[in-house]
Formats: sequence, C-alpha cells, structure tokens
Amino acid sequence: MKKTLIALAVMAVSGASMAQVTITGNYTIGYKSSTTSPTATPAQAFTQAVAGGNGGNANGEASGLGVDTSLVTFTAKEDLGGGMNVAAEMSLDGFTRGTATGGDSSLKLTTSVGRITLQAYKPADYLSGSFGVGGVGMDNKVFPARSLKDAIGFDTKLGPVIVSISHQEQGSANGVAPTAGLGLGQGAAGAQGQVGQRLTSVSGTYMTGALVANLNFLSYDNRTANANTSYRDVLRAGAKYNFGSFLVGGAYSTLTTMSGGTLNSAAISAAVPIGALTLGANYATETADGFAAQPTTAGVVPKGGLDQTRNGYGLSAKYDLSKRTSLIATYADWLPYAGAKRNNETNLLLSHSF
Repeated sequence: MKKTLIALAVMAVSGASMAQVTITGNYTIGYKSSTTSPTATPAQAFTQAVAGGNGGNANGEASGLGVDTSLVTFTAKEDLGGGMNVAAEMSLDGFTRGTATGGDSSLKLTTSVGRITLQAYKPADYLSGSFGVGGVGMDNKVFPARSLKDAIGFDTKLGPVIVSISHQEQGSANGVAPTAGLGLGQGAAGAQGQVGQRLTSVSGTYMTGALVANLNFLSYDNRTANANTSYRDVLRAGAKYNFGSFLVGGAYSTLTTMSGGTLNSAAISAAVPIGALTLGANYATETADGFAAQPTTAGVVPKGGLDQTRNGYGLSAKYDLSKRTSLIATYADWLPYAGAKRNNETNLLLSHSF
C-alpha cells in the first residue's frame, strides 16, 4: 500500500504519465570483526593494489556494530506498444546518519529483437559467488577489487543461449587511484592512471533446466606498454547446477596484463538448503605469474618477485525468519599476499527486504 501511495504522489507532483512504479530495498545491520595483516611491504602493497588484498578492512584487529547494507531502489516501467517497453531503475545506497550515495542505476529498452541497457553500476562478483551459489565474496581478498562502471550493452536470446555485448568505462584504473572519474563526458581515452581503462565485453550464457553456464571475454583499451598494472584482456567461464537437494558452482578466469603477467583465478562453491536454513561454502585461489620488474618506493622488485599463489575460503549460514527477513552469519579466511599472515572476517547480521 505504501509503495502505491508514494508512487502516485510522485506522479501527481511531477505530472508524469501513469507508469508502473515500485519501490524496493534492503536494510542489513549487525556486527563485524576482522583481523588484517599489518601494513604491507612495497612489493606486497603493489600486489594488493593490482590483485586485491585486505577486503577494505582496517589493519590489525577491528570490530563493532554498524550498517552493512542500506539500499532503496525505484523502478518504473512503461509499455511503449509494438512489443516494446522501457524500464528505469535508480538506487540510493549507503544510508547513514551523515549521508546517502548513489547506487546502481539503469535504463533498459526492450524490443522484439533484444534489449538495450544503459547503466552505471558495480558488476557482480563473477568468481567467488559462482553465480550466487553460496559462500562469501572474495573480491578484494583473493581476487581483484571490483570497480564502478558506466556501460551500454545489447543482449538477445538465441534459443537457450543469451548473447550479450557491451562497452564499459571504469571509474578507476583497475581499482587503483583515482577512485572517481565516472559521469557524463568522463571516462574517455586518456593517460592510464588518470582514467580507468575502457573495455568491450562479449558473453554467452546457456540456460536450461538446472544448468546455467557462461563464457565471457573482455578486451581492454587505453593500454600502457609493458605495464604490470595495465590490463590487456580477460577470459573467464563459469557454471552452476541445481541438484535439488544442493547446488554447486564454479568459475575460472585468466587476466593478462601488458607486461605479460597473468592472474589465473578459480573458485568453487556449494549451498545446501535445509528448510529455512541455507548453508554455504566456497574456496578461492589465485596465481600471479610472469610479472615484469616493478619499481617501488623501496627499489625495484625483480622480474618474478611479484609471482605468488593466494587462497581463501568462506562459510555462510542464512536462516529465513520470513520471506523478507533473515539472520545471516559469515566467516572468511584468506591469504592477502605472499609472506603475510592470514586474514579473517566474521559477520553477524540481521537483514530485511521490502
């Protein structure tokens, strides 16, 4: 009832034509405790910047209460006739006592031949979630941190396969400063390190019954010759299968930099529903290999000095008190870079969706 009244009020004030408007969201709050390795050496810090590291946790031990997720999403849909429709989605995220920031937003035009999508968003964690099967996210822990993106894409369905192609602009260079750089008229070609690299993504997703499988290729421009930090391309594949009593998923990725260095990443996950309780687990590994000599504040790290293998695992438990309210507990343990102590993170949360 509240969703309908608010939507009608907004349309009445704006004079907008009748449209199907919904308001949804999620609020998750609880307790978090983490143990993170002390400040890294210059070589370790470089590896953390390129390939992820402490998951955004403070160095040392930290714990306390706070907000994990506070999200409100407005969605408006309109039938344009002739088999066409348009859907606009705008999110407000990060509500605290002090501020609220922009969340993902998109505008989707569906036609008889496919769908065109314009969006500003943070892509889902491709590897560690294994298509939403279970466990804990390993981005910026074992895997590189996800970056914000502006994108335009087209997807269409060919039998059981969804084919997608998109052009994307990153707000930062592979998760490294600058952290800004998104917005209208920004993100174009420029010196790498001042703007993030642009990329083209081509993807095919096979969906039938209990199986979902995906193959995805990313090609980057705005490259810097022979640089460890400049991406050339990424090839990745993943799948999940629902056996009924449990789900399994897995993904693999090879990222190649302009220096010839590679990040070979893999993850596997499983989830077991037991009535209102769902248990999940995942394991992640990443090998850095073939990176060139790298200047740091402490001198030059020789070729091969950045090569290493990292790993981590996650455990999760979710108990549904209702269709919209859940108790969530997660634990993650990972090695952020060679020579460091293992990091860990525990979350105890109460989540409500509306």
